[in-house]
Amino acid sequence: METAELTDLYQASYYLLNGCEILGVACIPAGMGTSCRIAVQGANLTALAQDWFDRKAVVNLWAFRNAYTEIHTHVQQTKRSYDVSRRFQGASRGSGGTADGHGGIQ
Repeated sequence: METAELTDLYQASYYLLNGCEILGVACIPAGMGTSCRIAVQGANLTALAQDWFDRKAVVNLWAFRNAYTEIHTHVQQTKRSYDVSRRFQGASRGSGGTADGHGGIQ
C-alpha cells in the first residue's frame, strides 16, 4: 500500500472515492493560522495522483460531495481539538500542565 500526506480536501476526496483510506488528520501551523495534513493510503495512489495532476480526474458529483463533507468534518473536529489543546497548554504553563498542543484524529 502506498501512503501520502496532503492538505487539499478536494484531492483527498478524490482519493477516498477511488478506494483510498484516510489514515488520519493532523493540524500544522500555517502562518498566523492552522492547516490540516491528511494522511491517505491506497493501492493505486500513484496512478490516482497522476490523473489528479494531469487534470484527468473524473468523479460522480454527488459521491464527491459526500466524500468532501466527510473529510471536511474530520478536519473541523481536528482543528477544534487542536485549538482546545493550545488553549489548555497556554493556561497550564505556569501550573505544570502536560498538554502537548498537538491535535489529531487517528
